[in-house]
Amino acid sequence: MIRPTAALVALVLLAGPGLSQPYEPPPADPPDMQDTLDGFMQGLLDRARPSLERLGRDLGGLAQDLGPVLGEIGDLMDDVKNYQAPERLENGDILIRRRAEAPPPPPIGPNLRDMMRPAPEAPAPDKPAPLPPRDPASEIEL
Repeated sequence: MIRPTAALVALVLLAGPGLSQPYEPPPADPPDMQDTLDGFMQGLLDRARPSLERLGRDLGGLAQDLGPVLGEIGDLMDDVKNYQAPERLENGDILIRRRAEAPPPPPIGPNLRDMMRPAPEAPAPDKPAPLPPRDPASEIEL
């Protein structure tokens, strides 16, 4: 009696691995929203980088050009105590008057004087391209 039972147990134990299914790893979690946003922003920055670098160079040149002018404006303003409180006019303009007892303002510097000169006559802008003729067949009636 023991032999048939032992044979049956041995048969079951040996048949188990033969009937088992191959191992498949569990499916990966869907991508995280943060990863998706990071990838989107990185792609956007990669595409915009050349334009941003060009803009930085252009603005850097502008800051170098305006630096001396802004310094002269600061020198021209001299001490804030030499001015009255700002006054708003009916048309929206704001006046900041110099106090009568204040010393004379410093002279205008050469950079500021050059910037205050009227600009040479600019050429007229190009005319816009004419619109194509209307085609009633291609219009949508509402």
